[in-house]
Amino acid sequence: MTATTIAPHEHGVPALLTSGLRSYSPQDFPEVTVRQETWRFTPIAHLQPLLEGNAHLSTVTVTAPDGVQVDVQPAAGAPSTSYIPTDRLSAQVWSDASEVTIITIPRGEVIEEQITVDISCAQGAGAARVLIVCEQESSSTIAVRHSGPSVLGSIVLTHLGPASQAKITLVQDMQPGAVAAVYAHHIMDRDAVLRSNVVSMGGACVRVVPTVDYQGQGADAELNGICVAGPGEHIEHRCLVDHVVPNCRSKVTYKNVLTGTEAAPTHTVWIGDVIIHAAALGTDTYEMNRNLVLGDFARADSVPNLEIETGEIVGAGHASATGRLDDEQVFYMQSRGIEPHEAKRLIVRGFFEDLLAPLSSPQIAESVRLRVEGLLA
Repeated sequence: MTATTIAPHEHGVPALLTSGLRSYSPQDFPEVTVRQETWRFTPIAHLQPLLEGNAHLSTVTVTAPDGVQVDVQPAAGAPSTSYIPTDRLSAQVWSDASEVTIITIPRGEVIEEQITVDISCAQGAGAARVLIVCEQESSSTIAVRHSGPSVLGSIVLTHLGPASQAKITLVQDMQPGAVAAVYAHHIMDRDAVLRSNVVSMGGACVRVVPTVDYQGQGADAELNGICVAGPGEHIEHRCLVDHVVPNCRSKVTYKNVLTGTEAAPTHTVWIGDVIIHAAALGTDTYEMNRNLVLGDFARADSVPNLEIETGEIVGAGHASATGRLDDEQVFYMQSRGIEPHEAKRLIVRGFFEDLLAPLSSPQIAESVRLRVEGLLA
């Protein structure tokens, strides 16, 4: 398949993220190296089984209430979307996933019960593609969980129709030593409302790329993220919000807590790219990243990027901060009879609590709390 090269600021092309090359064929992209901006923080050796192009089809299990349509189709016959891979890895996963699981929330349906999607790979390298179609004026809550002991590549596409609402929680809960590369692309029509929550914890290398593509005015997206990284783990999130149409809103909030050891250091990466194109008048956007580092053998990289091509916007801003536990806070709590370990636990729990409340399931929130308890122990 022939590659497509598009001008850097043409509709749908993230100027901060790529050079404009998009293709479904992995061979159209250069070999992945740390010299490339999008890969400079990533331990590429972990992803090599996916880049080699020998991934088999991963297991995708959907639990859905009445009123939700679930179908599995050959990749060649799946409905087309505006998504085209922008790097070699996503193109390879796209090619290797021979089937597509399609979940459709019909027009006007309000689905109260959560839709659950489990994606896993038991051995070797696995690839999966999921398409979630939220038709006009529908409302739904969806949880997508990536798990397993092996190497997993996944592309999750969500198309929000006009005036639809979706709360989507994406969980990466990989076993020790496992690898996950997840692309979550959200396409939003006019007046659509997206509440996205990403939870990443566990795995030798986890790389999640959430992107938002606005295709209609009045769309509203909030992207929240929680990362809990322990010894020897690399967890990376690369967000892209591409404002190409007028009068849309976005808010991005990601928080990381991490700790490592001298023998097994820890690394988290957060890249936040927000682009406001010249035609995107009336845009309202803000992105924030907070990192809480526990110990001397953990490193957090945080890179917020904001590209604005018009001054006629409601507002735009970004913030990033990285720090350690505040000794004065710990001392204050000790002075009121709280043991040091319990004081630290309460501070870390409070650090995350505002992002735990919006999660689609109390069980997911509790798993984050237990994961934090494990790190502190």
